[in-house]
Amino acid sequence: MDDDLLEQRFDLVDDRLEHHGERIDALEGARDQRHGRRLEWIVIALVALEAVFEVLMYFHPHA
Repeated sequence: MDDDLLEQRFDLVDDRLEHHGERIDALEGARDQRHGRRLEWIVIALVALEAVFEVLMYFHPHA
């Protein structure tokens, strides 16, 4: 009888750990996605900045 109760408790703890592991994986995925979007915007801003400098250099009078 004690072995059955102990096994049920282990199963319950195992289920809870699995559930929390899934939640942690989901949260890490969301964090990684936000980080990726932030990096994409940084790259877009740098490319735009480079384009602005190229346009300015094109119209800059050369001596």
